[in-house]
Amino acid sequence: MRYLRLAERVLLRKFGEGLYAYNASTDELYEFDDEAFNFLLSCDGSGIEVDNDLLDLLLSEGLVELKNDRKENSFVEQEEPSLRYMLLSVTLRCNLRCRHCYVRQRDAFMDFHTFSSAVDQFHGIGGLKLIVSGGEPLLHPHIWEFLEHARKRPFRVVLLTNGYLVDREKASRLSELVDEVQVSLDGLEGHRKLRGAGWERVVKSIEMLAENLDVSVSTMVTRYNLQEFDRLEKILEDIGVRRWTVDVPTAEKDIIPSMDEVAEVLGRYGFGDLGHVSDGKFACGAHYCEVNPDGSVVKCGFFEESVGNVVSDGLGRCWEEMKRRFIWRLEELACDCEFLEECKGGCRYRALVYSGHLFACDPVMCFAYGVRCYGK
Repeated sequence: MRYLRLAERVLLRKFGEGLYAYNASTDELYEFDDEAFNFLLSCDGSGIEVDNDLLDLLLSEGLVELKNDRKENSFVEQEEPSLRYMLLSVTLRCNLRCRHCYVRQRDAFMDFHTFSSAVDQFHGIGGLKLIVSGGEPLLHPHIWEFLEHARKRPFRVVLLTNGYLVDREKASRLSELVDEVQVSLDGLEGHRKLRGAGWERVVKSIEMLAENLDVSVSTMVTRYNLQEFDRLEKILEDIGVRRWTVDVPTAEKDIIPSMDEVAEVLGRYGFGDLGHVSDGKFACGAHYCEVNPDGSVVKCGFFEESVGNVVSDGLGRCWEEMKRRFIWRLEELACDCEFLEECKGGCRYRALVYSGHLFACDPVMCFAYGVRCYGK
């Protein structure tokens, strides 16, 4: 007998009042009404009645499947703002010295106990996507052991890398252990000027990874690569990169072009699904945190003040402290334009750097939306 049940890596979540299904294999997040969500909850292999149109939709999206056995569903409820995405910085060591990097490099390595504790707690709290980063995570001597442990959990696993250590063997192993690899590529000759190493090797790594993995590429706009975006776009499209995100460095103002030039690039380039849409109440990072190699939990790499330790304090307690101190409502921002709920006010750290005020406008985001707020 064949049973209707949730697909293998589909997670059911209630975030605040919203009812969601997340497909960790495809990185798609779906919001449902009560009736459809209750049907998904019942898809555990038991006999159920269903509207054919709804069933056809769920089957076509890969959310349910027909199997020969039954399986209990994974349902977790969180209050908003919910912790959905967590980055583990497994090392601060790197093989490059990039001009725009905010990470203060040193020989700091996360141990397995800290990694496994963070991963297991993130699973228990209902997390959707685990991001493994650094420094350069492939420099960690136990990176494969780490990824094998993370793979035991149903959430999506993403590795961030500069690409220089990727070879055919590593690409093959990564295809077995992660869902996605994000590679940094900051132009062509502009990449060399910014990172001190050539872009050709990175492109070769992207090609190898894209054979069996979802690959995304992150590019920073600098005065070194302004004329290279057309060619870079063609290269990434030909390879079959799934997602291309374009942003602006925050740490080094001297390498950033004029705001008008930045706005033009941000408006023209980048492709693919650029992330899940949050509700309109909160500013940047409302569902995100980072864990440093020593287990300290921070809002992101720019806001270094810790809210606790993932091992000694626990992830749940750290997240409650994060919500109290580092997650801000849009109504607190000094922004009042029509795009606020869409842009979320941009980056709070960048607003602080440019204006000296945490709740000021982020000029990069404003210019990208055609709002000339800088200097007000």
